[in-house]
Amino acid sequence: MNRSIYLLLLLIFLGSCQEKTKEKKSSGPNFLFCLADDWSYPHAGIYGDKIVKTPNFDRIAREDYLFMNAFTASPSCSPSRAAILSGQEMWRLEEGSLLFGALSKKIPVYTHLLKDKGYEIAHTGKGYGPADLKRGGWDENPAGTAFQAIEKEVPEGIRSTDYAANFEAFMESRDPNKAFCFWYGASEPHRRYEYGIGAKNGYDLDQIKVPGFLPDAEETRNDVADYYYEVEWFDNHLGKMIAYLEEKGLLENTVIVVTSDNGMPFPRAKSTLYNYGTHMPLAIRWGKSAEKGKIIQNPVSLSDVAPTFLDLAQVPIPEEMTGQSLAPLLIGEADEAPRSYVVSGLERHTIARPENKGYPMRSIHTRDLSYVYNFEPERWPVGAPDFDAWPQGFYGDVDGGASKTLFMEKPDKWKELFELSFGKRPVEELFFRKDDPFQLRNLADLEEHTALKKDLQKQLFDYLQKTRDPRMKGLSPWDAYPFAGGDEWEK
Repeated sequence: MNRSIYLLLLLIFLGSCQEKTKEKKSSGPNFLFCLADDWSYPHAGIYGDKIVKTPNFDRIAREDYLFMNAFTASPSCSPSRAAILSGQEMWRLEEGSLLFGALSKKIPVYTHLLKDKGYEIAHTGKGYGPADLKRGGWDENPAGTAFQAIEKEVPEGIRSTDYAANFEAFMESRDPNKAFCFWYGASEPHRRYEYGIGAKNGYDLDQIKVPGFLPDAEETRNDVADYYYEVEWFDNHLGKMIAYLEEKGLLENTVIVVTSDNGMPFPRAKSTLYNYGTHMPLAIRWGKSAEKGKIIQNPVSLSDVAPTFLDLAQVPIPEEMTGQSLAPLLIGEADEAPRSYVVSGLERHTIARPENKGYPMRSIHTRDLSYVYNFEPERWPVGAPDFDAWPQGFYGDVDGGASKTLFMEKPDKWKELFELSFGKRPVEELFFRKDDPFQLRNLADLEEHTALKKDLQKQLFDYLQKTRDPRMKGLSPWDAYPFAGGDEWEK
């Protein structure tokens, strides 16, 4: 063979090998899952909030998909996170359906299914939990190997973990030939807050719009401003991670999902199935998505994250997963999310009633309305007024803070709002979210909505039957499950 031809063939061969190596290094897609702690819809600039600044969430939404009707599977940290990881409804997760419970390792989670495919999995901040990992059979958090070592000085109430720096530490230590799946779990805007930090950092309290279920007072305006400050803390670290991926040429092949586990830590929000407890911000970006700046109106559940990631990674989706893959939407095979309704539920949040009793409820959400069914309406929904639950005090399912304190000190001054947040509830509740975003008017007893209410209850109960909710058989295993918060929590 002529030497020049030989060298030409050799160069072509080597070039082919290099191309294959490049393809291997950029294979994926990669996944960056970004989860705030206690952040409600619509508190982001792109949703129309004119006070809080969320430029990085807004960028994700502008460049790909913004979801208008995303809902958590459960408005409590641990069951929400368990549902995200498992792609299942919370009532199917045994002890994993409770705060300070124990998600069993026998339940498939998307992180480990991706790990089996060759992905490197890791997390920073708050992964699955709070929970008893050991009782669940886990050697490490199911969100992946922890990167927590890098810390920084922070204001009071902020977690000292430098999330962005720990993400970079993972990225610099990982095998570049493997795709990655990283969980960024901020502890913000979870309480506690440094009172007045929002105003100190430029928020004009006169411009703060207090949600309609809270008293419009100086204390609540400060409380909302402090909450906004921590939302921005979460968004700031998100921006640093995006910038790193962009600098390294990895942004376009990384699916970025940004959302929250449950709603804001205020009365009538977190630990309830009302709008500010279950309705979540959600934006997804993937450089290979078919459309840019698309707004999705159909309801989606955060339990859809797991099957979506597996679908995009070409990993078989376990039959147990009740979530629906959004991959057809992201790759342009569908114009909308796949469902007309999603369902949320809660059993027990904290120990806020005698005998470990929870407050069981389920809700169904369509584009326009929410229907809530309360299984035990004789119980106190956010904790008993005479049960001192450490560390939250009375009405223990409501986080302590300036807004709760205002209610506790002046219940008569805000009597109607107090009753909405802390009083007992009827069996059925019906709300039109567009007309009543704060869900102050229960329409379930109006005769004109009788047929609608009946249809929604049937849809809800049929789904609960289909997905084997023990409540549909009159069973309540949750009250017997231990609470892993330690002796102090069980006082």
